[in-house]
Parts: sequence; structure tokens; C-alpha cells
Amino acid sequence: MIMNAVLAVALGLAPVKAGQEVQTIQYNPTEYAGLIGRYSQSTDRRGVTHLRGFDRVTGRPFDIAVASNGQVEGTVGETYITFHVSEA
Repeated sequence: MIMNAVLAVALGLAPVKAGQEVQTIQYNPTEYAGLIGRYSQSTDRRGVTHLRGFDRVTGRPFDIAVASNGQVEGTVGETYITFHVSEA
């Protein structure tokens, strides 16, 4: 599921390097499912998917928006994150 992959990157669980323009991650759901934990997912009228919950590792709250064009932005704790995602 791509939303779990988005959360793995946003929460810092997936191995990505900041500042690099394009990166490919190999996402295996069983590796991250226990670390991500539960979250709520909803879609607004504009087609933006909202992911809300708490980071199971650190307890930080997260509120992440994923636009239909793949733009991801939101907060994890007090940190603002933004990146673009697409399926291979």
C-alpha cells in the first residue's frame, strides 16, 4: 500500500537521503507495519488524502496530506516535511 510507504518515509523509517532529487525505495510492508502503527486515513473534496496518527517509535503526532499529483506535505511532531511520491 503506497500510503504506508509514504508514512515510512515521512516518519524517517525508510532509508532516504535528504536533498537528493530522485530516489527509489524498496518498500516491504512487513518491515514497517509494526513501526508505523495505526493511523486514520480520509480523503477530502479536492482528492487530498489525509493521514493522521502517532509515530509508534517516538510518540510524535503526524498529520500528512498526500495530493493526487503525489505531493506530500505535513508535520511529524514539530517538523515540517515535504516530498513528492510516485509508484514505480
